[in-house]
Parts: sequence; C-alpha cells; structure tokens
Amino acid sequence: MSFVEWIFLLGGLAVAGPLIAHLLAKPRFRRVPFTMLRFLRTGQIESQSRRKLRDLLILLLRCAIIVLIAMLFAQPILHIRHKPKRSRDVHFLGLDNSMSMAYSDGRDSYLDKMRESAIEYIRAAGTDGIFNVCPLADAEWQHGLSKDQALAAVKGIKISPAGAKMGQFLSALGRANEGRATGDAVHVLLLSDFTPNTLKQLLDVQEPAKAHNIDYKPIVSPEPINNAAIIEAHASEAVGNQIDINVTIANYGQTEQNRRLTAKVKTSASESVLTEVSLSPNQQRVYQAQIDIGAAQPGQASVPIELSLSPRDGLPEDDTFYLAVSTPRHKTLTVILAGPAANQMFLVGTALDTVSQMDTYGTFRIRRLLLSDLTIADLGPADILICSSITEPLGRMASVLRSFLLAGGRIVFFMTGDPALSAMQQLWQQDVLPALPRKYVAEKVYVEPNPLHQQGSAVDTLAAEALSNYKIDNIAFKGCWQCEARPQTGCLWKFKNGEGFVYGKSIGDGVSILVNTSADDSLGPLTKSSASIAFCQYLLGANNQVSENCFAYGEPVVLSVPRLEVTSAQRQVWIETCDAQKYRAALSQSSLLVPDPGGIGWVKTLGKPTIYAGVNLPQGETDMAKPAAKELAEIMSRVFQKSEIRDSQFETRPEHSRGIAAGGGQISLWKAFAWTLIFLLLLEPAIANRLKR
Repeated sequence: MSFVEWIFLLGGLAVAGPLIAHLLAKPRFRRVPFTMLRFLRTGQIESQSRRKLRDLLILLLRCAIIVLIAMLFAQPILHIRHKPKRSRDVHFLGLDNSMSMAYSDGRDSYLDKMRESAIEYIRAAGTDGIFNVCPLADAEWQHGLSKDQALAAVKGIKISPAGAKMGQFLSALGRANEGRATGDAVHVLLLSDFTPNTLKQLLDVQEPAKAHNIDYKPIVSPEPINNAAIIEAHASEAVGNQIDINVTIANYGQTEQNRRLTAKVKTSASESVLTEVSLSPNQQRVYQAQIDIGAAQPGQASVPIELSLSPRDGLPEDDTFYLAVSTPRHKTLTVILAGPAANQMFLVGTALDTVSQMDTYGTFRIRRLLLSDLTIADLGPADILICSSITEPLGRMASVLRSFLLAGGRIVFFMTGDPALSAMQQLWQQDVLPALPRKYVAEKVYVEPNPLHQQGSAVDTLAAEALSNYKIDNIAFKGCWQCEARPQTGCLWKFKNGEGFVYGKSIGDGVSILVNTSADDSLGPLTKSSASIAFCQYLLGANNQVSENCFAYGEPVVLSVPRLEVTSAQRQVWIETCDAQKYRAALSQSSLLVPDPGGIGWVKTLGKPTIYAGVNLPQGETDMAKPAAKELAEIMSRVFQKSEIRDSQFETRPEHSRGIAAGGGQISLWKAFAWTLIFLLLLEPAIANRLKR
C-alpha cells in the first residue's frame, strides 16, 4: 500500500492530544461521612473498574479517528501484483498462392521461391512458437500449428486459379489478434508477388491490422518479365460455318511479344492460325478473327473453342482461353397471329413471310386466328403468339398465357386506342403483361432513333442495329399510352416524350413484350414503313446470333439448357468439371448451376447434346508488373500497425490513475477509509453514553 499525498500522514501526530488529555485527567474524590464503610469501598472499586474500561475504549476510538482522517487525506492506494504470465511467439503467415505465383523465369517458379522463404522463416523462429498458415488465394487458415506442422503445411501449398484475398486475410488476422492470450507476441509474415490487383486490395483496407513484428517480401524475378495473356474473347456473329470473334490480348511483361494466336475446336483435331500478335511492353490490343466450325457440326448445342498463344512464355496458364459458343439452329417456329378481325394482322404476316425467306437458320409457320377462337390447344404447338389488340378473350385466358410463357413461349402484345381494360387488369394480375397501360395520350409522338442497350436476350440486337438505318425517328405516331412498368420489366425503346415504346420481361423461360402502338391500323405506321421487316426481327428475338458460355473463375457457372431438350422428369444432369470430376447437378427450369467448376478449363454436360462452358482466370490476375519498393513500403505501413508487447491485460496510464501498474493493478482505498471513519464517529458517542450508566 502507498499514499499519493503522504505529507498528510504527519497529521497522525495529533493523536498525542487525546493521550495527554487521558493521562492528565485523574479522578478526584470528595469525602462524605458515611457509617457503612464496608459497602462504600466495594462500590468504589466497581465504579473505578468500569470507568477505566470506558476511558480506554474512548481513547482508542479517538486515536483511530485522528489516524484515519490523516490517512484519508493522504489518499491510500493498494497495489495488486499479478503473477507474470509466460509470453509466446504467435506467427501468422500469409502466403500468396494465386495464379500469378506460377510464373517461372526459367529457374524456379514464384511459388518455389515463396516456399523457400517461408521455410527459412519458420526454421529461424523459436521452438515453442505457434504458427497459423493461410494460403491467400484459398483463404483457408490452418491454426495452432507446431514448427514441424507449419513446415509441412507450407510444403503442401498449391497454386489456385483465384486471386489473393488480402481483405479476408487481414480480417481473420484482426479477429485472431483480439482473441490471443495476454502477453503473446504477434509476428506477421506476408509473401507475395504484390501484383497490381493485390496492391489494390491492400489500398482498400480501412483499418490497419496490429502486430508486434511485420515482415513482408515481394517475390519477384530479377529478370525482365516475359508474359502475355488472352484476357477476353467474344463471338459476335455466325455466318454459315464461320464465327466472327474478338480477342483481347495484353502484354503483362517487360519484353516485346511476337506470338501467334491459334484456335482449336475441342471436338475437332484441326488447329488453325488466326493472326500474328505483336505487342509492346504493357500494351493491350483487340484482334478480330474468323473461326471455321464446320468440323464441329453446325447446329449442335455447344461448340468449345480453345484460343491459344504460341510459343509459351513464363506463365502458360493464361496463354489459353476457353470459349464455348452456341450456334444458331435451323428450325421451324410456329407463329400465331391473333386479332379481332381477319385482316388486322396482314402487314405483320407479310413481314414475317419475308423474314422467313431471308433467315437461313429458321423458317416460320404462320397461323392466323381470331382472338375469340384462340384455345389452349392452339398454344400447345406454338412458339410465338402475336396479338394485335387486348380483348376480353385474352383476359379469360390469362392463366393459360402465363403457363405458355413459363414453358418458354413468346407473346407480343400490340396496343390500340380502345383495349379491354378488364382484360388488361387480368393479364397484369397474372404477371403476363410487362407493363400496364394507364392513360391514352392522343397526340403526335415520335420514337427515339435507337433502341436502348439493356435489351439483353429479349430482342434481336442485330435487328436493333439495323433499325437505326431506316430513320424511324421521322415516323409520326398518332398517340401512345402512359404505362406502369413492373420492377423486373425493362423498357427496351422509348418515345421522345419519355414514354415507353417497347417493354420486355422474362417470365420463366419465355418473354412477354408490349408494343405501345397498334399493328396495322392508323396508330401503327411503323409496320407500313420499310422498317417493318427489321422491326419484326427485333420483336421475335435473337434467332441467328451466337450465345456464349464463358465465365471467370469465382463467378457462378450457369448453363442454359434448351427446354425442348429436357423432359419434365429430368431434373438432374450429369456434368464433368475442369478437374475431370463427375457428379449430378440440379436443373432449375432450363438453367443448370455448377457449384464448383474445379479450376480453369472446360465444364460440360455428359448427356446429349453436350453443352460446354469455358472457365478462365479472372481478368488482370496475371498482370506481372513489379511493385515499386517505396510504394509497397508506404502501403504496408498503412495496412499494418506495430504495437508494444505487454505482460498484462492492463494498459499503461499515469501513475496516479486508479487501477493501473506495470505487471499488476491498483485499487484506491479512500472510500473504505471514509466509511470506517463515519462508523467510528458514530460508535464513539454511543460507547461513551453507554458506559456512563
């Protein structure tokens, strides 16, 4: 115990006052004549004994009160010493195993160099240290390892196609640091090639991680980097057996790249040279080429194309790009033209006949029906339903039309000036109409020159581009409806007054489209113009376009399975992943989700027809630009914060504060002394009065 203001302890000398007063105060007796002396002497002895006891207790209480007052002003503090705990060294190793670490400069790969550095670090550490190892691309920690276990964990690290997850590493480090034992010394080792993607993740860190010692080492080659990569490829159009393709190639190295871009259809043994590639350091360029897929049987479900750069460089994994395309199929589509009158769909029917003659990938079988005669049996074999107006019979068939859409059908609704409002409401309630017309505006209006770019797969994008050549923005419409669109509905084309001209929505496997004008009457001048054929192609959707199955590693791999190829009872499909593993995947409507692609390469269905999907590296993952030493040091100083090692759970504060001391704690005793003093002040008069009796 110690005192903050010890000078007040001198006040305890005042205890001499009660002592002197006690010694000087002697009892005085007065002589009284009395005949019974024997009884008087006995009473006198008893009175003196009682008085001495009272005087002694009162003296002690008064002395104690004076001493307590002095100690109270001196501010007593009780020191509590904690038993010192034995500190340990806890090591956190963040080891980059992303794809860029597979780069080799002709001697060792970056991964081998990283392993050597990590093993050297572990062997130099103390024998009683605890190791936590995290491969950064996997972000899967191995906690509480001994020295031998940590060495085995480092030797077992393999390359992963994913990028380094620096954010997850630092978050896990922060949580582990909070839960560590008191007195442990935290050491962090970070080994990576610190590519631009990795540095960007570190720059995004908001709160620094705390550690007592931070070591980091960039794993880079002293030689100039030699690496080019195919970072993106898209198929634009198919004409016969030829597919037009755009390939983006980047030179991620420091040497000039002169390579050949080749293509191979996986189902064929032939390989073709597409173009010569010449790139300066850090240059990126798009190359256009044409691939002949004749040997792959045009019309099959999926054509797997492997694009490659040759010869190989320091990182061959990004020299190949996997692109699966679905080519158009030659098929006959059944189209029902339904209107309230027999001749109301004449112009649309004529345009469809022309489209059927022009399209080499499909023809249309057209049936003309009155809306009042339309039945469920008519919709069974149909693929597309085009309604020139919305009448009462359509409202009564709202649930049937919804089932038609869910099964993959397409419905196109044209608007007139006098639709059946109750029918529109019924279609809206069944989620068949993509937008609900609310108010008709009878004024001249013009459409925008180009459709919007968010149409997706609902319409034919090539036809949309062709429509811009007809100057359709000069065609005057006599009126339009103000429509309320559902949240999932896309406005595909607009009038110049801001109202929607074409609305589209995917419902199940099908598409519902609302055209905010009429088909053949005076409100629909578009079908009377030279743009009618392109407009019909636009509404009917993509029939001669190439679709792609191409994903980056880490993205959900979803395969589109055509509804005509899957029976209602077939709800699971056998698939093979990139690592040659085979398992069943659940089919949802006409989509197949592959939970784990198993790396980069090909994912495919094992049934007939075979559907392929290419899985590639994330874009920019193999950008091999070396980090600048000064920039890296500044980033690491932001990301990590050094802290001092302490032997107790208490932080250091000023010496006169309560509850703090190096290696222990402190408790202030002034409250205990104050309550004791109050108790004695109350006890002293009570004893004095009691013993007087």
